Amino acid sequence: MHKKVFEEPHTILVDKRRIELTHCSKLLFPHDGITKAALIDYYYAIAPHMIPLIKDRPLTLLRYVNGIDAEGFYQKEAGTYFPEWIMQAKVPKRSGGSTHYVVVNNAASLIYLTNQLTLTYHAWLSTVDALNTPDKIIFDLDPAGSATFADVKFVARVLHDYCMERNIQPLCMTTGSRGLHVIIPLKREHSFDTVRAAARSIAQHCLEQHPNRITLEARLNKRGNKIYIDVLRNAYAQTAVAPYSVRAHPHAPVATPIRWEELFDGSVKKSTQFTIKTALEHAAHNPWHTVTHYALKKIEPT
Repeated sequence: MHKKVFEEPHTILVDKRRIELTHCSKLLFPHDGITKAALIDYYYAIAPHMIPLIKDRPLTLLRYVNGIDAEGFYQKEAGTYFPEWIMQAKVPKRSGGSTHYVVVNNAASLIYLTNQLTLTYHAWLSTVDALNTPDKIIFDLDPAGSATFADVKFVARVLHDYCMERNIQPLCMTTGSRGLHVIIPLKREHSFDTVRAAARSIAQHCLEQHPNRITLEARLNKRGNKIYIDVLRNAYAQTAVAPYSVRAHPHAPVATPIRWEELFDGSVKKSTQFTIKTALEHAAHNPWHTVTHYALKKIEPT
């Protein structure tokens, strides 16, 4: 499977599951010449690094059946035609009813869904065995107006320093778009409402330290040229782009876990730096090799 797929349809064996790959020559990134076969090859190769980071989480699929030049669509409900070996989780809606989300715990599921032209995977902040208790806080740093990636890095450092002062090692990830995610792993002890309130308190603390650089204004036209710290995704049924997911932008950038020293020494110069051509080599260095889960009481502002 490390070889390019030239024939179609083409049946492959992944995790003892037979998957028929179709329309492999379809151009998904027309201006870059990146085909569906290249996307499948990437996800097969990255699976050992990606799956441990999305395992047991309900996923929302972002599919581009006609390539990135056409409109994509989000899919939460698992397709009725999905094979029975694709794991599903019946997740209650707070408004009533339920949704059957897919859960990707193996390479076969990842390849099957990619063959269905899922380009980007978005994951819950909690796992199927504890849906109401997230195991992470995510701060989504989004530049507004003329704000630059250097401004994003500045705010990421503010959050990093906040955590380090409390003996907490946060994680960092490029989003493959314009910003960064700063992530604090948590022990599964608190509800989403409690975690989101703590996230907002931390963001407010950072805003008070740097009011000219940071905003918590949800309305885009009110953000000026600041970095918006988005904490709203820290809620039940909300998702964040999954590590190593491909984004629908030119050159097929990848949301990539990075080491803090890469950000601070200038090695990472933009959020779209890693692509399906370079993310695998970077992943081999295992930037998130140690993850410690912290108690929420340690990270509340003092």
